[in-house]
Amino acid sequence: MSRINEDIRRIEFTTKKLIGALIVGLTATFTAPLAHAAFQESLWGARPASLVGAYTALADDANSPAYNPAGIGLMTESEITFMYARLFTGVNFYAGEDTSRLGLGYFSYVPTIKDKQYGSYAISWSNFAATNLYREDTFTLTAADSYQFESIKGSPILSYGANLKFLRRAFTTDQRTAQDPVFNSGATSSAGTVDLGIMYRPNWELLPGFKFGMAGQNLTEPNIGLATVDRVPLKLSVGVAYQDPALRLFNPALEISRRRGRTLVTGAWESWLAKDVFALRAGVNSDEMGGGIGYKFRLSSKTVMRLDYGLIWPFNVSGTSGSHRVSITVAF
Repeated sequence: MSRINEDIRRIEFTTKKLIGALIVGLTATFTAPLAHAAFQESLWGARPASLVGAYTALADDANSPAYNPAGIGLMTESEITFMYARLFTGVNFYAGEDTSRLGLGYFSYVPTIKDKQYGSYAISWSNFAATNLYREDTFTLTAADSYQFESIKGSPILSYGANLKFLRRAFTTDQRTAQDPVFNSGATSSAGTVDLGIMYRPNWELLPGFKFGMAGQNLTEPNIGLATVDRVPLKLSVGVAYQDPALRLFNPALEISRRRGRTLVTGAWESWLAKDVFALRAGVNSDEMGGGIGYKFRLSSKTVMRLDYGLIWPFNVSGTSGSHRVSITVAF
């Protein structure tokens, strides 16, 4: 997580309470006069987080809007998912005299509407919060569709989708910090932006489970600043994955992403055991490594629930026992 160290070195706020937010803010690190690190968190959902975000080509469930909106265009069932995460357990953060905890929340609902005659749609919400300090919320409307090339051997499928996002950030102020010139226009700010994504499944005879994905997030680099310009950086991702229903022990994924001039390569692997009941997952890149488990069971003849747990271990943050994520997903 070298980006955290880079952002911390640029911290210039003098108010102690905000300095706490800067250091704490894995995804909300600010600098003055120009801030660069709002809305940086990208590991939403326990399953994708276990894979350390190598999900652009793998996206096949209700977590897809957070990684590649085209993913919902290939889904065949309605899904709803909830996630809660506790970040950097074991590390104490402070907001003045108060203790601050870092947490994430994620919700996504992907309904199947009239057999997808009018495409696929989803609504989702993600949240980062540093208690007593700061919070970020992202509200997303996703639309996607797919096209099958029946005239080509194997009938490959192309899915394409877009996110329309509303971003909002809010600081918690007290009598002292409220007088800071940064907050002359208020302690909240908001902006809108869009994501685009595609997924391609060629259905090759020799590699029937091969998938390709590409996504661009925050394409307009929206300004979310208060007193000065603070643009959410563009993120570009390209990935490949392999998902063969006949080879569930071997589901690898490889992703290359680029944000703010920095390229990150992530490799991941997922394996389903005991007839798709238990899952083992792992992923790694130069910033962090992750792992997790999943358990899937049937609630009724048409309803399946999946419980997922993910642990992310940063390489460049000491004194922590990792970040923990838990998700509940229901398909119906």
